[in-house]
Amino acid sequence: MDVILIAGAMFLAYAGLIFLYYRLRLKEKEKRISKLMLEGVMSLRRGGYNKAATCFKIAYEYSQEIDDYQNMAEAIYHVGLTCEKQEDKDNALYFFQEASKMYEQIEDYSGRDRAFEAANSIKNSL
Repeated sequence: MDVILIAGAMFLAYAGLIFLYYRLRLKEKEKRISKLMLEGVMSLRRGGYNKAATCFKIAYEYSQEIDDYQNMAEAIYHVGLTCEKQEDKDNALYFFQEASKMYEQIEDYSGRDRAFEAANSIKNSL
């Protein structure tokens, strides 16, 4: 009986450590996403479009890994802004439309409207 209790306690301790490990990894990814988004925005403002696009794409991938749809939508929207700044209207339109759909799915209506308006602005300039 004591062996079963000890084994159960060890299992619970191990499960707790695994939970803690994954929770810490999640927090680290969330911090990394925030840093990448900030770095991307700053690069976009300074005209470093390639760096900005890279930061946003990596932020999107990290967000995808942890099912963070809000940051996925933000990253896609900012890739659209980057394409727009580079006069790549076709890709900008695509990314704004995708961001709008994603914002709609997560019920972020202000984000959806912002992306929708950006897409319409591109359409009207074509």
